[in-house]
Amino acid sequence: MARPSFFIDFEASGIAPDSYPIEVAVVSSEISFRTLVKPARYWTHWSFDAQDMHGLSQDRLRQQGDTPVTVARHMNQLFSGQLLCSDSPLDSFWLDVLYEAADLMPTFQLKPLEVFVGRETASEIYRLLPTTKHHRALPDATALMNACRAFLRA
Repeated sequence: MARPSFFIDFEASGIAPDSYPIEVAVVSSEISFRTLVKPARYWTHWSFDAQDMHGLSQDRLRQQGDTPVTVARHMNQLFSGQLLCSDSPLDSFWLDVLYEAADLMPTFQLKPLEVFVGRETASEIYRLLPTTKHHRALPDATALMNACRAFLRA
């Protein structure tokens, strides 16, 4: 059974087809990466319901976020050749949207937890996740890492 080392999570402007990533975090035993993403000019969809969950405003993203190019380049530098583990198929969508805006290709891969451990084991790991999500990328990625480690150690 493969054991994932890097865990990724995205927060987004909503769940509509034209929504976009607003925060990304990747954690492992050795690294904790988190950044807000400044919206690209053509990213316009905004869900106030999503904002109520993650607590990030458009103004904060514009002021404190890094551009998609900056985020993508930094992620390529940090995670080149690695396989990142996600708990949601939407994370692949957000990654694609981010890298399309940056006009870059990722130098790493993102795969769902099921690819690492199988569907049945992934279901058991998901049961170990907190019942209320923080809806912020770093705590959610960390929770997935901790649940995986707790289950795979048992």
